[in-house]
Amino acid sequence: MLSVYICEDDPQQLAMLTHYVRSYIMIEELDMELAIATRCPHELWTFIEEKKDFHGIFFLDIDLRATIDGIALGTQIRQKDHKCKIVFLTTHGEKMPLTFKYKIEALDYITKDDRVIIRDRVRSALMDTQTFYTTSQSKDTEILSFKVGNQSRFLPIDQIIYLETYAAKHRLNLHHEEGQLEIYGNLTDIEKMSKNFIRVHHAFLVNKKHVISINRTTREVVLTNGHIIFGSVRLLKNLY
Repeated sequence: MLSVYICEDDPQQLAMLTHYVRSYIMIEELDMELAIATRCPHELWTFIEEKKDFHGIFFLDIDLRATIDGIALGTQIRQKDHKCKIVFLTTHGEKMPLTFKYKIEALDYITKDDRVIIRDRVRSALMDTQTFYTTSQSKDTEILSFKVGNQSRFLPIDQIIYLETYAAKHRLNLHHEEGQLEIYGNLTDIEKMSKNFIRVHHAFLVNKKHVISINRTTREVVLTNGHIIFGSVRLLKNLY
């Protein structure tokens, strides 16, 4: 899931941007979440410093009333992650050339003249970011696309540990490196999506990259998240 970060020192502008972002994530069913919306650039920087990765999009006010402005903050962010998307907002369009000087490679520059324009440009930036990450990941990495409720989600297959059938029809529990999701689908279709998916039981589909050990006597399969599942006599042979 991609993250959205907002840093805007004006409380009304911050509330407006937060509303637009949350609304479009829900309306467009984007695989995103609003990670932080703050008036303080130092709070934002501390927040992302503590994250393993912070792929997504940043909305930064250029004219922050702090010891660091939006351009300096954007420069730090760009040095830390060359793929993330950055959108600058400002009341001073003449400052935009500075972003070229510091090679920030911004996705967009939004002037705060018109709320309708801001709203539409925020939506476009979110959509473009979703498309960029989905496309770039699919070139280098196998991606599983699935539904969680009404929301479309995308997850690199390398991060998926195993899937198991759920009590409800066409529902699966997907166990991944950061937790668990209940998704729509069936094991037979998902098994065809990657050679790393191995069926070890009619109720379990494992990613062989996450298998730590196999006990042929007890038919126990130990996985990287510490879970132990049981394979059938016939299907467990697929892992040997």
